[in-house]
Amino acid sequence: MWYSNHIDTVSFLIKEVARLPSETLVKLKPTKKAAIETALLTEFSRYPVAEAQVARIVKDAGISRGAFYNYFADLIDAYRYIYQVAMRDIHQSLHVPAARGPALVTTVRDFVENAHSSKYYELLQMHFRHNEAYVAHWIAPVHPGGERQWAQQTLVHDTLRGAIVEPETAEARLAQLTKILKILEE
Repeated sequence: MWYSNHIDTVSFLIKEVARLPSETLVKLKPTKKAAIETALLTEFSRYPVAEAQVARIVKDAGISRGAFYNYFADLIDAYRYIYQVAMRDIHQSLHVPAARGPALVTTVRDFVENAHSSKYYELLQMHFRHNEAYVAHWIAPVHPGGERQWAQQTLVHDTLRGAIVEPETAEARLAQLTKILKILEE
């Protein structure tokens, strides 16, 4: 079933996005960890990874440069970490049923609305515009007879990407998804 494989895909991506946080980061006081996450979110929402600076992050977080490198291997590792935090937070608020057809479109709509109303919205826009390549390079495996599943997954992710990057097109994209899913169900 597509739903089951979709959840497996999301779980895989969340696990692959970032290495486990360093032991030092995990053991931080919640206020210090929150300050670091806020600084990362600010930096990566404003700048593509290629233009991000450790100097701005450490200044905003109130930590030393050495502490940054105790928590993260590099800027890409820090980006993957905050992206993982965002995906977990956004997905946590979804109650995903075994979705097909209209229910799947509702799930996509809910994700877009949750993302739009979250503190991570600008991060997601930057992600889809500039930073997607820094996250795990996962390609769906080919399954004989799985063409419909692949098509649904591809269409859903393209709809999400477009609705987040160009929010004014979200309803048109969701309507388009609804139509093409009906065709795939035939």
